[in-house]
Amino acid sequence: MRGLAGQDGSPADGFRMLRERGGGVVDAALLVSAVVEPATDADWCRSELGRLADAAPPQAGPAELVEALRVAGFAGARRTYYEARNSALDHVLRERRGIPISLAVVVIGAAECLGLEASGLNFPRHFLVEVEGLLVDPFQMRVTTRDEWRDWLRREVRSAQGRLSETDLDAAFRPAGPADVALRMLNNLRMLREVRGDPDYALRLTDCQLALQPDAYALHVDRADIWLALRSLDMARSELETALDLADGEARDAIRARLAALPEEPGVAN
Repeated sequence: MRGLAGQDGSPADGFRMLRERGGGVVDAALLVSAVVEPATDADWCRSELGRLADAAPPQAGPAELVEALRVAGFAGARRTYYEARNSALDHVLRERRGIPISLAVVVIGAAECLGLEASGLNFPRHFLVEVEGLLVDPFQMRVTTRDEWRDWLRREVRSAQGRLSETDLDAAFRPAGPADVALRMLNNLRMLREVRGDPDYALRLTDCQLALQPDAYALHVDRADIWLALRSLDMARSELETALDLADGEARDAIRARLAALPEEPGVAN
């Protein structure tokens, strides 16, 4: 899937190809990296993942690989956590710093080079990795346990005055495929851009997300909010109408209410 990264067309084209043709987690991360840093060198990234795998002890298992990556300097970007470049695999591999999900890609990519089975876990608020059944916290680059993260999530939810059932806790460890990884990384970038008041860029990121999930009504609702920030009432209405066509059940009622609340005149959008 080397052709996925560095497309000559729009950034969304690569994500559309990922959805249609398939690919791996590293492929997905390279597409996101190219959005952040168009000069991303995909071939170098793949080679570097291979070099990191080669630096692990002979016949390394998951624990030995994680320790080798830690010794190589990989750790969480605590001082620069909210910088977009932490979502660029090229940058993460060069600087040895990243956020949980980008560091998880490093673990997965190196593990795959060693023939180890590895997958991301779409854990809330902190992406995790499982390598040959061993749970890894990529941000601290250490082996961990599910019990530790169940307790962590309970505390997080309790602080927000909520509660979780055991079913909810088990579901928190759901596997993340390549599209899930790309969507979460793109969502991280969107939040950064929206907080910094860059709705145009956030809109382009949703183009990439829709290329992966064309039937996701919630993305169209998000786009409506972005268009409103850009004071484009007609486009906001169009996005909500598209969302209404895709949604069902209670979601349709909520979208109808949003449509009814839109002002008639573009000039009064705020």
